[in-house]
Amino acid sequence: MRLPMMARSRVSLVPLLTTVATASLLLAGCAGDATSPSAVQPKTLSALKTSPFVPTGAQRALVGVADGTYTYEIDPSQAQSLSFGASHLDIPANAVCDLATSSYGVGTWNDACDHQTEPFTITAVVHNAATDHPSVEFQPALRFDPQSNVNLYLYVTDQATLNNTKVMYYCNQTGCVNEAQADADLISNVDVENKVVFRRIKHFSGYVVAEFSDSPLSLDASFGF
Repeated sequence: MRLPMMARSRVSLVPLLTTVATASLLLAGCAGDATSPSAVQPKTLSALKTSPFVPTGAQRALVGVADGTYTYEIDPSQAQSLSFGASHLDIPANAVCDLATSSYGVGTWNDACDHQTEPFTITAVVHNAATDHPSVEFQPALRFDPQSNVNLYLYVTDQATLNNTKVMYYCNQTGCVNEAQADADLISNVDVENKVVFRRIKHFSGYVVAEFSDSPLSLDASFGF
């Protein structure tokens, strides 16, 4: 800090030098704390958390033969709990936006909507259920009421969850994106013990578990899309 010109001639050099040295040490200490490796957190945009859904032994036994198509008749006025192999989807009652009138697409996920009242069919196509990057593609494309909490749980069969770098990406025809980078509500959670990657979803299309990346992922044929 520069001293006012009229006061500098009256200040003793010893206290001044002591003050400057002390301030320098404090600043150096703060800088060291901010830049030390122990203070840097990995940017994974995922969190360690226990999954409310845990696959049963019977469901785990289906892994490896669970790839395929699952069809569900949905009454949107009732809560839905859907299982496909060792993976799972929970939809609260009155969470589905009206299929005929609601908007759909990036930028609309948090828009208010009227609710679907008529029963309809959901189709889920599962790929790579026996790997560390399972994927599921839902039809029809639809949105959920942003006031509702819809959760998707994908079971991962290897030890990849141990490093907490798995993320559940949303995929469409242009590629796969980590939606948590734009919406903190959609952060991926990793249950290491039960090998489940799960998060909230606000719409239907495709989802895949893959390694964290700062950039969108190319639509890899191995994802199953």
